[in-house]
Amino acid sequence: MTGREAVESAYQTHYPALVRRLTVVVGDPHEAEDIAQTTFERALLAADRFDGADVRAWLYTIGLRLAINERRRRIRLARFLSRSEPETSVIAVDPDLWQALGTLDRRTRAAIVLSVLDGYRYQEISAMLDVPAGTIGSWITRGKAQLRASLGEDEP
Repeated sequence: MTGREAVESAYQTHYPALVRRLTVVVGDPHEAEDIAQTTFERALLAADRFDGADVRAWLYTIGLRLAINERRRRIRLARFLSRSEPETSVIAVDPDLWQALGTLDRRTRAAIVLSVLDGYRYQEISAMLDVPAGTIGSWITRGKAQLRASLGEDEP
């Protein structure tokens, strides 16, 4: 299967989950859909560079980097305009958890989502986010502790 074929077949399978993960990172489901579309566009343009391994991980890497860059751009713009816009997305399922996740920095939030919700190992997340696996472990450990504190749960 060529890289292009892998991306095209992955669209139906992985697009909805990618949008959900990007929503957690950027905080806006409509923006997440735009970033997911851009992810697939970029993946098609770079299909010749796909190594044939895990297409989902490759797409998530592209999408998460785009989402993180978009968050950075919005932060810079908000600072420039001297006002920050509140995020309008409301996640209906367990809003306390989603609100607590929103307090984490974007890298920690992405690492937790990839690990806990998507089941990636630290090494895989390390490759996606381009940081050492030990750093991923630290982010996840500290992030979970922050979530427990925010949600008023006891330490395990």
